[in-house]
Amino acid sequence: MTLTLLDISHDFGDLPVLHQVTFSVKPGEVHALLGMNGAGKSTLLHIAAGVYQPVRGTINIDGERVLFRSTSDANAHGVVFLTQEVDRGLVPQLAVHENLTIGHLRQEKAIWFSKSANRARARALLQEYGLDLNVDLPVKELSLYEKQMLSIIRAVSNQARYLLLDEPTASLDRLQAVKFYELVQKLQLQGLGIVLISHKLHEIMACCQQITVLRGGVTVMERSVDNNLKLEDIIEAMTGGAKGIARRVVKDGEQQPVQLAVRTTGNRSDDLGIKFEIRKGEIVTLFGLLGSGKTELAETLFGLHDAYTAVIEGKQVTIRNTRQAVEQGFAFIPEERGRHGVWKKDDIRTHLALSFRGMIHVSKELAYSQERIRSFAIRPDSPTYRVGRLSGGNQQKVAIAKWFAKPRKIAIFDEPMKGIDVSARETIFQMIESLAAEGTSILYLTAEPEEALRISDRVWTLVDGQIVSEIEAHALTMDALMLTADKEVQRNGHR
Repeated sequence: MTLTLLDISHDFGDLPVLHQVTFSVKPGEVHALLGMNGAGKSTLLHIAAGVYQPVRGTINIDGERVLFRSTSDANAHGVVFLTQEVDRGLVPQLAVHENLTIGHLRQEKAIWFSKSANRARARALLQEYGLDLNVDLPVKELSLYEKQMLSIIRAVSNQARYLLLDEPTASLDRLQAVKFYELVQKLQLQGLGIVLISHKLHEIMACCQQITVLRGGVTVMERSVDNNLKLEDIIEAMTGGAKGIARRVVKDGEQQPVQLAVRTTGNRSDDLGIKFEIRKGEIVTLFGLLGSGKTELAETLFGLHDAYTAVIEGKQVTIRNTRQAVEQGFAFIPEERGRHGVWKKDDIRTHLALSFRGMIHVSKELAYSQERIRSFAIRPDSPTYRVGRLSGGNQQKVAIAKWFAKPRKIAIFDEPMKGIDVSARETIFQMIESLAAEGTSILYLTAEPEEALRISDRVWTLVDGQIVSEIEAHALTMDALMLTADKEVQRNGHR
């Protein structure tokens, strides 16, 4: 019962995403779907799961064409897509046994049922797949790992034949990931076809039989996993060798003083928190894949989590909250721009005049806003234009500009190019470089190696919440950077 996506092409308006991609998974096979962010992996799985219908191409099961107009259609054919957001497929208020057996009751068209029998059925399923849970516990009280395992067991018990898994171990610790793949291996032996998206290449090498690599919406590698396959082969296929990446031009000059020195993050007694230094006007990229802990670190530095000690311009301070971080000269441009970076219902002037205190002077705010709009090249250039109507790139410019009514000592950019079109990216890169030239120390966090090489003076790699390498950007390639981010490579070396 092979599931095949044949000559699939798809686009979102003027943005082509997939071009004549053919992909298949056989019963009893774990097939990895790999590629950099934006390669088209998730879109392909959304098509396989009935979330999107392809612009061109067909879906076949054992050579017979099937048409999925919804996820329900796909589920009816045994195709189940489990995303990173596991809560979407579960009912948080219901108990484990209710979540686990609701599909059975629906299939049996049960009106009356025995709660004790339902519990017993749930316990038997959990025991079969090695998950020890209290079946009466509300799902909202489970850990992410437990929810993920529960979702898979429920899918399998509802006669799933193909599981599509998108970054399933991104937020799991090492032991949880081992247990997760033990379950995957068991399901494989039971004859399920499993498609796996993961940036953790050591996991791919350990558990998959086939790999397909997408780059720019096109298939660039299809092969079996064997002893002849090297990590470097996969990474080169993913990145394309990345010739000709634009690089930051750094002028020679006197080395600037350290502007930020973080002595410890977190309040752990063993003091294994991160320690680092950033010089005045320096751009340091913290490169980490999904689940590396980079956003948690960014939020901690801005005072959203545990208190920490830092030395800012030679003065030791303790940052306990966001107010203290701002007072010490921090700016924070968060990853979720639409939720935390701007207020979409407000106008540009409201954002740019945040630093004003006391009575509102509309004329002064408008004059200042117009100056900032020119400085940050925001379009349209009207201070009264509502931010929610701006393009993603111009929303990001507003999110940045609102911080710089006065110079900031440290600016933290967490995935600032997320959702930004290509034409706006270079403008924002140049904006960040201008801030650095004025003396702001920049910490740039990203999972995109091309961004890291474009904007950095130095690149640190974060793995499991720890900085594992520090390299001058000019000495790095995309392939080498990707290798530094694989934690198993860090632990054992690579073949």
